Amino acid sequence: MKDLQSSFKDVPPTMKVPSNVALNKENLLKYLILFVVVSGATLVIPTCGVLRSQAVMVGLLASTTFAVIDMVYPHYVYINEFHHRN
Repeated sequence: MKDLQSSFKDVPPTMKVPSNVALNKENLLKYLILFVVVSGATLVIPTCGVLRSQAVMVGLLASTTFAVIDMVYPHYVYINEFHHRN
């Protein structure tokens, strides 16, 4: 593993993250709300004491998982013809 440490020090200029990265504020708000709700529930619901750091980690895990699923899972749009009621 020591040999791999030096390979990450010099990153070519083409690999750097652009400074004008656009964030979707609606999705960011959705993930932030989920983080707050899950972290709060982790602190309040259990009868035994839970450390704040552990509650934050559970909240981060939940919101990250939700973000990955939200980005990867395809969204299907159904047109009225598919759900036509007689």
